[in-house]
Amino acid sequence: MTRRLSWLVLSVVACAPAPAPRITAPPDDGRRVVAHNGVVTSAHPLASEAGVAMLRAGGNAVDAAVAAGFAIGVVEPEMSGLGGGGAMLLWQNAGRDVEYADFYSSQPARAFLDAGATRADSTKPLREVAIPGLVAGLLEALDRHGSLPRSVVMAPAIRYAREGFPVYSTLAEFISRDTARLGADPVARKLFAPNGHWLQMGERLVNPQLADALERIANEGRDGFYRGALASEIVKRLAAGGHPASLEDLAAYQPLWKRPLCTTYRGRVVLSAPPPQGGMQLLHSLELLERGDASAAGLPAESARGFDLFASAMRAGTQGARLSGDPRWEAIPARAATSDAYAAARANVIATGRAADTVRAIDAAPYESSPPPAACVPYLPYGDATSPRAVSDTARESHGAAGGETTHISVVDRNGDAVSLTVTNSSAFGSGVAVHGFFLNDSGVRWFADAGTGAAWLTRNSTIAPTMMFEDGRLMLVIGSPGGGRIPLAMTQVISYVADFGMDALDAIRMPRLYTTGASSRRVEVEVGFAPGVLEAARGMGYVPVAQAFGYARLYLIAREGDAWVGAADPRHDGRAVGY
Repeated sequence: MTRRLSWLVLSVVACAPAPAPRITAPPDDGRRVVAHNGVVTSAHPLASEAGVAMLRAGGNAVDAAVAAGFAIGVVEPEMSGLGGGGAMLLWQNAGRDVEYADFYSSQPARAFLDAGATRADSTKPLREVAIPGLVAGLLEALDRHGSLPRSVVMAPAIRYAREGFPVYSTLAEFISRDTARLGADPVARKLFAPNGHWLQMGERLVNPQLADALERIANEGRDGFYRGALASEIVKRLAAGGHPASLEDLAAYQPLWKRPLCTTYRGRVVLSAPPPQGGMQLLHSLELLERGDASAAGLPAESARGFDLFASAMRAGTQGARLSGDPRWEAIPARAATSDAYAAARANVIATGRAADTVRAIDAAPYESSPPPAACVPYLPYGDATSPRAVSDTARESHGAAGGETTHISVVDRNGDAVSLTVTNSSAFGSGVAVHGFFLNDSGVRWFADAGTGAAWLTRNSTIAPTMMFEDGRLMLVIGSPGGGRIPLAMTQVISYVADFGMDALDAIRMPRLYTTGASSRRVEVEVGFAPGVLEAARGMGYVPVAQAFGYARLYLIAREGDAWVGAADPRHDGRAVGY
């Protein structure tokens, strides 16, 4: 596959159309690796190294992903950790089997109903915290599919916490930005200002409390977190903040094992996150993009027609997010929203040459009986919507419309097994409250309205979307991203750049991106690199391009290149791709 270097010059003011200039791309600097035995790419070098250490020790993709997942919670405490949650897509190459593990932090509905109110008031301290799911999810995946003992897999994370590590640029930036909030919490203040001053980039962060918590989990399994001393400490801290969760609620938390959503794109099978995560938006956007023939339209940074196609398809794709919700509480038309028939019915809203004030939505329900594409059938995709009742629209909220306080890890091993893993605290440092060296999330449903009975647990919408792409039954791409509402938008573009334009993994990530801001907004955020003539033409079509800082929605992907794997880490962040 030929590497295509495409760094362009940005101008958001109208000027005469001109060819997009090409300049030399910066060195890979650990952002790209080619390997035959295995690859791990993540948002932090130490997490990637922890994962590859498992592969070198004879472990598989799940061992590597779990090791990296625990490790990244140590070195990226603002993005994830023991107090957060997430989801992973797993591929078992020998058995041709795929599973989706949803361990997003979730809330016991009873806790809110027993509190004597039908609304969860997010203004009350800590009321936004959901029961953390990360420990249960990672350990259950390890029990089901891992090959190495828990003590080995968790050893890197324990070592990083016990011995410390140098504070990297992004963590230093977040500490500096949030000193007021962090200073209000005694555990956080002691962690990040151990000598009375806030840690700076390059200084060593040591977290002995977190090392102790990790060791307890390594020794006792999930009971080391969801029962006993740690659980009591969590519940005590929550109770002090007005949260009604109990020890029984922590002990009752269980990950959910699901089937992924499935569609086809340019003859390839794409598997992604089922509701209430962001796969519906991603897959619907791709289906619309395919109908507009992205390869013929051209790259959005270089072609006005391409800009119109990508922007309109992604604006329309937000309908997938609007339809999402917790399937335990309401019937979610996921099959409809990701069907070719539904995309065909909406094809007239894309690439019209004129940015509509509002992209028209249509009812998805009539398309729920649409069968999945034939190529999806072997993957046993997510099925029909089945639920007898609905929950109020006030519970339909996705975390972080524009935030980036999440992280992602992609893994492939020597056998072709793979994991796409996204983990999150929701907001930066979650709730801002730390317990035993880790932060509690703020992933709860902040405006929950229900007066009747329903499922015992409720998980709020999220845009996270662990994803894989296959061609002729062979794994071709493992991809995922943090970035709040920008996650499906960034992934749509990068998947197209690989599938439609044959780009190398790193070059696809490096391409400047656009981010639409909703079906009812003509505003489009653009990164550095769009040709001036394209932006001029976009304004002429009614779009409102505005400059966007180069940094959100950082992708970590692995792509097949012949018999090798190419791992890539987004240069918008501190991540690294490591392989052997």
